[in-house]
Amino acid sequence: MDMNQYLSMFIDESNDHLQSLNEKMLELEASPEDIGIVQVIFRSAHTLKGMAATMGFEDLAALTHQMENVLDLVRNDKLKMQNFIFDTLFKSLDALEAMVQDITQGGEGKEDVTAIVTSLQSIVRGEVPSSDGAAPAAKEAAPQAAASGTPISKEQVQLDEFQYSILQQSLAAGHRVLYIEVSIREDCQLKAARAYMVFDLLERSGEVVKSHPTVQEIEQEKFDRSFSLYFITEKDPEELRSMILNLSEIEDAKLASIDSDTLSQLAQKLELEEASAALETAPSEAAPVEADKALVAEKDKPVATKKVVAAPSRTIRVDIERLDVLMNLFSELLIDRVRLEQLATEIKSQELTESVEHMGRVSSDLQNIVMKLRMVAIDTVFNRFPRMVRDLAKSLGKKLDLVITGAETELDRTVIDEIGDPLVHLLRNSVDHGIESIAERIAAGKPETGTVHLRAFHSGNHVFIEIQDDGKGIDRNKILASAIKKGVVTEDESRTMTDEQVYQLLFAAGFSTAEVISDISGRGVGLDVVKSKIASLGGHVAVTSTLGEGTLFSVQLPLTLSIISAMMIRLGSEKYAIPLSSIVETGIIRKEQVRNVHGSKLIPYREAHIPLMSLSRFFDATDYNEDDEEETEIVVIRKGDRLAALAIDSFIGQNEIVIKNLGKYLPQVQGISGATILGDGQVALILDPNALIK
Repeated sequence: MDMNQYLSMFIDESNDHLQSLNEKMLELEASPEDIGIVQVIFRSAHTLKGMAATMGFEDLAALTHQMENVLDLVRNDKLKMQNFIFDTLFKSLDALEAMVQDITQGGEGKEDVTAIVTSLQSIVRGEVPSSDGAAPAAKEAAPQAAASGTPISKEQVQLDEFQYSILQQSLAAGHRVLYIEVSIREDCQLKAARAYMVFDLLERSGEVVKSHPTVQEIEQEKFDRSFSLYFITEKDPEELRSMILNLSEIEDAKLASIDSDTLSQLAQKLELEEASAALETAPSEAAPVEADKALVAEKDKPVATKKVVAAPSRTIRVDIERLDVLMNLFSELLIDRVRLEQLATEIKSQELTESVEHMGRVSSDLQNIVMKLRMVAIDTVFNRFPRMVRDLAKSLGKKLDLVITGAETELDRTVIDEIGDPLVHLLRNSVDHGIESIAERIAAGKPETGTVHLRAFHSGNHVFIEIQDDGKGIDRNKILASAIKKGVVTEDESRTMTDEQVYQLLFAAGFSTAEVISDISGRGVGLDVVKSKIASLGGHVAVTSTLGEGTLFSVQLPLTLSIISAMMIRLGSEKYAIPLSSIVETGIIRKEQVRNVHGSKLIPYREAHIPLMSLSRFFDATDYNEDDEEETEIVVIRKGDRLAALAIDSFIGQNEIVIKNLGKYLPQVQGISGATILGDGQVALILDPNALIK
């Protein structure tokens, strides 16, 4: 079977599983006693292993299998999570991500993971370093090897309560439960490898619930020639037996079906053994009575028999290039629709007008669908940051909380794909430069745990992403001294610079205030890359800071790079478009209502005064001046909680417009976010209200 056709799906699903594993590992680190989280992690790792084995990426499957061994001990309450185990599992996830990345780039997913595998195997053996740094000691949780040569019988494969519950639910759901004994030929030189092939084969057709000897013991060849296991499947037993016997150096395979009655007998035996163990360890005569009560209470507990039915998938993966083509085609359709509306108005044909109106309603619905297809929650970017911040804080010896809000905020897919790296640089800068060391925070009277807020929210036709820390803030004098030393500014220029201008020096190419070069920051690259990338997306980054209290980086991005609703206005002979989402209201202001305060024009607005801006002066419109008018039309625009009024010539009307980039040959024009083609073929510039309001 040609697997290349499934490669793209494998890569996408592997990345999804790895992201889920990282998130759940962080949750488990916060609640190490929550076995429910471990079950989710184990299931995700198990699925990833099966996918990798099916695709033939054996290194990836083998490493995931080693992780499974550790997680299996944890979920069966035979091993307690510790820092060393968390660190090793996180390193394993990093290695798996590197393997998937290599596969994405056309490789075979090879990676040297010898050290990681050795650490995972030592954890399974119980050789986990203690918190005080003492030598590794075997834990009670580590299973002991069965004596070599001991004959294996069904009685030796004992189930615990959790495993019994899984088998019981599987039978209730209509699955087969099999007891399998596999014998390997005497002359086999690699027993563990042959056993792995059997397990790999079985796990493609179902789930192994319990084996004897344990998986770890089998991997270490601590068994004679045979092993046995309980297996859940939907396959026919005879078909499974044939598949097992087709593997090389397998001598025999015996399969027996387990029904509900047999399972009940095993459960009764389990209860008797537990009660017996409780009696043997009883400290007093009262203990047997308590054990009896506990046994009765356990029997009275309702058994969870909830049948889990997988809902059919209602999503499909679509190449982003196809959505781009769809958007471009719809853009052309929209321009033609506007032209038809103008023609219908000029011709004054009732039938044509009605047809165009119906076309307008249908195309509006189509536009909404096309736009929603391209919109993706920013959570797809944010969800990789908790793990990154956790590792950074640990490597720097800092305590840190990352608080994420607004992850459900949606952005155009093209923006989502590009914004990840700039945010990584800003977060690393906040963790490294912003948040102080524990000692410095305590000395400053702050909590030893620093906080970084990562938030996203809509404002008009833009999305704002803010990264705010409660660290030491930005030292203006330190930045200026470094900038003067590097020749970025002169001493004369530095004396007249505002705080905002000083903070923007952080984004100058090659600028850095780090005294020690590290792999986190201080290499003279990073923030200049941030500014250029955000600017290429039509965005802007601003900085505010208070010394000793913290710093706020605010990234402004366009909500979409394609189609918006806009108000068309006229300034003399020129036409402009203002995004409708930034407009609060429109109105008319009389000349005598305009007040001059310290050289700025203000107008009354809802029991307050807001600035009045002259677009004709801003854009040097030669054939219109509002000072010559007794009454002037205004557009009230909003940026966050700040308002301003724009003086214009007249309104044309509301339209759906297609945003076109000005291109790389035109310099970035302040106050302009792009252009659009009107129905009559004319070009109108699109205003950027966020750039007009200071």
